[in-house]
Amino acid sequence: MLIEDTRAEGLTIRPLAPGFGAEIVGLDLSRPIDAATEAAIRAAWIEHGILLFRGEDQDDAAQMRLSAIFGEMEPAATADMNDPDNKYMMTLAYDPDDKAPRFQQHYNVGGIDRAGWLGWHWDQSFMPTIVRGAVLRMEMPSPEMGETGFIDAVGAWERLPDELKARIEGLEVVYLFNPDFVSGQYGFPEDIRALPRERPSKEPSYDFPPVVHPMVITQVETGRKVLKLSPMHARYILGMDAAESDALLKEVAAHLVDPAHAYFHDWRKNDMVVWDNWRVIHGANGVPLHCARRARRTTIMGDYAVGRYLDPTLDRDRKVKRLVD
Repeated sequence: MLIEDTRAEGLTIRPLAPGFGAEIVGLDLSRPIDAATEAAIRAAWIEHGILLFRGEDQDDAAQMRLSAIFGEMEPAATADMNDPDNKYMMTLAYDPDDKAPRFQQHYNVGGIDRAGWLGWHWDQSFMPTIVRGAVLRMEMPSPEMGETGFIDAVGAWERLPDELKARIEGLEVVYLFNPDFVSGQYGFPEDIRALPRERPSKEPSYDFPPVVHPMVITQVETGRKVLKLSPMHARYILGMDAAESDALLKEVAAHLVDPAHAYFHDWRKNDMVVWDNWRVIHGANGVPLHCARRARRTTIMGDYAVGRYLDPTLDRDRKVKRLVD
């Protein structure tokens, strides 16, 4: 059962889902925000993991103002998707009439052909330095489907059996960039299949050597433990026999991605959602191939400082392209 609304600095904070997520009501993003209100919003973000800000008139300026509350922004490496007048604002769109789309791989999941489907993940798990979060604004929602899902990894840890907690604490997972969603990712739908491409693939080359992240971390601000597994790019548990690693990752992922504990956001025009990428995994249901949709995204910089390259000779701070995955 959801808790009742609370208030802070003149704002109303409404719960979105049991245990995590909140809607912030009463914030005017058309003008500057005072320091006390900013502090209240950041505190709510740490407490709830994701925050929703509704408003049909919200625009790029409102999104930039909101993003600045949470930290310094960074431009995406995919420069052709960034606004020509604002390198921090990325457009994520699908148009069924576009004959040369930026992304052309579609999937059938649950018997439905979909564009823009993404499995559960936290952003940039294939890099040692992890962005703090992101703000997504749905400029043009799809008339069908298009929900974005979120799962709280603090709650996921708390739900684990004690025996499983004891087995995984202290373990590390090796991640490797893997854009092929039908290659056996942990926690992905078993019925997923890739649709034939209309044009030959011209995937760019990436410099993403294997990285290592702990399976369990501690939220610095609260001391709560976080089940820090990203199913999309996880490959194996460091130092463990392959069969044992595979079985354990399947077991942990099944607990983590249980849809009974997910919040799926049904977008309205210009809704904005900001998520804590160090705590929350997310995924996208995608849209039917005949439905257009367009979103705008800003990314918040950060580094939780516990990831590293598998190769100890590589500098974790070396400059590489950062992708939005």
